Amino acid sequence: MNGLTATGITVGICAGLWQMVASKAGMTPGWELLGTTGFVSFCSFYAAGGGKAGFTKSLFVNVSGAVWAFLAALATGWLATASGLSPWLAGVIMTVPFSAVIVWQGRFWLTSFIPGGFLGMTLFFATGLNWAVALSGFIVGNGIGIISEYTGRRLSEVTSKEKA
Repeated sequence: MNGLTATGITVGICAGLWQMVASKAGMTPGWELLGTTGFVSFCSFYAAGGGKAGFTKSLFVNVSGAVWAFLAALATGWLATASGLSPWLAGVIMTVPFSAVIVWQGRFWLTSFIPGGFLGMTLFFATGLNWAVALSGFIVGNGIGIISEYTGRRLSEVTSKEKA
């Protein structure tokens, strides 16, 4: 079996298992977006190039995006309080520097997958700044990525061997 077909099979199985687990966890208030966070991180792993390097880059930059989102939320609160601006306008203003930082950190190897930083930031905001959900989704999603890639490669090897 070719590698793409085999990896497609293992990705499908892993995605189904993740859906089963995440949908159960998502029934708990505050954990509704665990499945989404994991799936997006799973995609982030492949988009970062896969393998150990893709896992490392994707996970690190997903987390860095969440850290920048947290700092942006703090800065937004400070700006709104200090200036009297509405929280909405303060948030709009703070989007500028914190989005720029996601791009600027791209000069470093660990944070060079810029879309992964924006994904981490977006997912963290979407979870309502819930560290437990965001970090769990990042870790599990990237972990599922590396597992599905490895098992896909093994399935391809096993099914492609010449019969003697």
